[in-house]
Amino acid sequence: MISSFAVHVDMHLCQGDPGGMELSVTPDMGIGEEELARSTPMVRALVLQRLELMWRTCEPFINADAGKPDPRFIEAGIRVVDRLTKLYRLDSPVHGANEPDSVTRVDVRELVRAQVGELEARMAPETG
Repeated sequence: MISSFAVHVDMHLCQGDPGGMELSVTPDMGIGEEELARSTPMVRALVLQRLELMWRTCEPFINADAGKPDPRFIEAGIRVVDRLTKLYRLDSPVHGANEPDSVTRVDVRELVRAQVGELEARMAPETG
């Protein structure tokens, strides 16, 4: 459970603190492998939300809705898209998903050989 690594967050919004929050770390704090594994989907969703927010902020300046495209926002947009690509693992192909296994390949080869043999038989001149 999350209680095993309590993090104290002080919000200083009313006093004009530019940092917005302060993080306190206690000696008994820690995130074990089990907590890490359980929280991965939630953290991935949080990262996705934050990246989408950044993209929505950059997009009007990239699409020239605000005039000439701003190269700073184009660069930031490229970084956001790059991070989204990595989050969805689009930069690494899925091995074996579309490739038949070796047994299936042998079956396909035999099927193709049989079909080629049938075509050759149909196209051969008839001897009568």
